[in-house]
Amino acid sequence: MALSNPAAKLCHWILTDGRRCDSVLELMGGLAAQMRAYLRVDRVWTGTRLLHPQTAAYVWIWEDGQPDVERKLTYIRFAMVRQRDSPVLRLEHGEPRVRFSLAGDQGLELPDVCALWDRNYTDLYGLPFTMRGEWAGGFTWATRAPGGFDDTAIAIFDAIQPALSAVVESLARDLVMAALLRTYLGRDAGDRVVHGQVQRGDSQSLRAVVWFSDLRGFTRLSVQLGRARTLALLNDVFEVMVRVIESEGGQVLKFMGDGVLGVFTAAPSDPSGRAACRAARRAASSLRAELSALSERREAAGLTTPEVGLGLHFGDVSYGNIGAPGRLDFTVIGSAVNLASRIQDLCKPLGQPVLASAEVAAGEGGAWSSAGAQALRGVAEPVELFVPVLG
Repeated sequence: MALSNPAAKLCHWILTDGRRCDSVLELMGGLAAQMRAYLRVDRVWTGTRLLHPQTAAYVWIWEDGQPDVERKLTYIRFAMVRQRDSPVLRLEHGEPRVRFSLAGDQGLELPDVCALWDRNYTDLYGLPFTMRGEWAGGFTWATRAPGGFDDTAIAIFDAIQPALSAVVESLARDLVMAALLRTYLGRDAGDRVVHGQVQRGDSQSLRAVVWFSDLRGFTRLSVQLGRARTLALLNDVFEVMVRVIESEGGQVLKFMGDGVLGVFTAAPSDPSGRAACRAARRAASSLRAELSALSERREAAGLTTPEVGLGLHFGDVSYGNIGAPGRLDFTVIGSAVNLASRIQDLCKPLGQPVLASAEVAAGEGGAWSSAGAQALRGVAEPVELFVPVLG
């Protein structure tokens, strides 16, 4: 069936080629190119709220002749933005559409609109972005055309809004799903699940440094602190651990009470794991420094910070999905994981914040001192452990 008008042709493009776009920015740029056959669009702004642990909203801006912009708004920043009058805030407050024209001296009370007039824009038109009928954000189109948008352009914007909302909703949900999986599973594990590694038992063998850390005396301290302060303490310590692990290319796979399981994966081209061992050692050094700074801040507020014990071991692990059909975990298992846990158990009795196996010490190549051969629970023969001489 032939499409007889620009709005129908644009809706068709949105629901066909547009649905194949990988990102909102790609969609906005492609749509702007299609629209320019019928009207002049020089800037497209799209923003939406998101369900995300750190990010309250995303903003995407396509502008002719300018680099594409993707901006994440934290919850604090989002709250600040919503205190200032803007075209999108008016859409959130129930206006079905907004329009401002330079020729009519409109929008001069809005900083965002004035900024466009200062850059030779002449007209701005906005519509709400809805998810399942509920307000979730907005679209605005702006032009530098001397006469602004004509009635045909406005009719096109109104006509394509439902199709555009549907496709942006799909892209936004994909973005949320990927972000949530990375947040709850870890960066690499989340990406693997997003890309289809979801079947129980689907795993692969890797060589990696296993990081197993635990707070000493946490059970006793949690009784003293109470629930709220205990949660605050865990969040403070875990934030430090995640930061130092990820800064060196590792990833945190799970939190286990007051413990953290992380891995530094060896590249296939480096089966000895030298780079992974070095990264783990640097992260261990950073952990000591950052925990010391955290302890000072908490002590200044009259709060106690427990010491952390860290066990490191390099070996083979199985990395993938394990669990029941209705409840899976993406993690690492194997004797290397167990050994790292047993090594960590000896941090307290040996009075050391960090202990590592010979495999880590030999692979890393830095300065280490021997803690002697130690009996590990569940391990038949004593294992020589090493203490890094941390800078």
